[in-house]
Amino acid sequence: MLLDVPPRRILNRFFAEPLPPAGSFDGQTVVVTGGTAGIGLVAAIHFAKLGADVIITYRNASRGEAARRKIAESALAAGAKAATVTLMELDMSSYASCVAFVGELKKGCSGGVDVVVLNAGRISPNFETSPEGWEQTIQVNALSTILLALLLLPWMKEERAHRKSPAHLVFTSSRDHLYPNIKQWAVWAKNERILNHLSDEKNWPWFWATSEPNYANSKLLLMYGVQEITKQALGPDGNPEVIVTSYCPGTVRTEIARDIAGYNWLARLIVPIYMAVLGKSLDHGARYCVAAAMRPEHEHGRFAMVWLTEEQYLRKALPNMTSDCAKNIQAMAWKEIISELSAKVPAIKNQNAHCESSIEK
Repeated sequence: MLLDVPPRRILNRFFAEPLPPAGSFDGQTVVVTGGTAGIGLVAAIHFAKLGADVIITYRNASRGEAARRKIAESALAAGAKAATVTLMELDMSSYASCVAFVGELKKGCSGGVDVVVLNAGRISPNFETSPEGWEQTIQVNALSTILLALLLLPWMKEERAHRKSPAHLVFTSSRDHLYPNIKQWAVWAKNERILNHLSDEKNWPWFWATSEPNYANSKLLLMYGVQEITKQALGPDGNPEVIVTSYCPGTVRTEIARDIAGYNWLARLIVPIYMAVLGKSLDHGARYCVAAAMRPEHEHGRFAMVWLTEEQYLRKALPNMTSDCAKNIQAMAWKEIISELSAKVPAIKNQNAHCESSIEK
């Protein structure tokens, strides 16, 4: 990946995405998962400074309260209106927590929300199994993120009739979805299932921890889910009732990078050099999140990254996203994902049954 460094990627470290004018989010409610640290926290600060009432999720209550104060104080210091910053508990390793979060969000926001940023994610060099039985990176970055989107989407679509324009559903993803070898996935799907292979500890490459095991795989699974959610967001007229977008913030200096760097001597050597050359500040990374939350309807379904044009991205994405092989693998992966979520979450089972019934009619 170090060789995949066009000049625009290096220059991007120094030039930030411009923010929209003050007041751009006045009167809006913006939800950011993983909003207590990293890109999520700084994005929440930007939204609050731009006039939004912000809801962030937390796992640790004291950390959540510290983040809430920082967001509110930053908005006031910037001259924005007194932002309402709400904390909501969410554990992305648990389906039950995801379901409870969406239920509470609906109760607290009876008029709907304007933007949801599904930002919570993880990278870890250590193998860990979630309470749901899956490797934790796959659980958080793919399965639980897709679950949240599927639970939120019908509600967000219902609110379209009361809005001047569609709400936005934004996924924090990564260019790393371009890197997995999906020909291997076809073998896994046939022999043991893709999810099973990725969650089996015997397949964990412990000897090369700096390769960020399963991160790229989790992001490809996520992007396959985003493709389906993009289609489900369309109304009967073919126009999006919710604008679905995904984006790559690029290489950002976050706590995730520090976790990788602390794993072994090789990581401690490589990661600081990599970050020094390519790593941008949290402020720079979070600005792409704000931009993604303002994409127009004609960019529905688009994946955006600053150092590739749309045409360049589509060329790179051909093997994993748009080729015939990719379409077959995407269908297999989606079947596994929806089967898992339907089996564990009654609401998804009911939604899936309704969709199948509608198709039959």
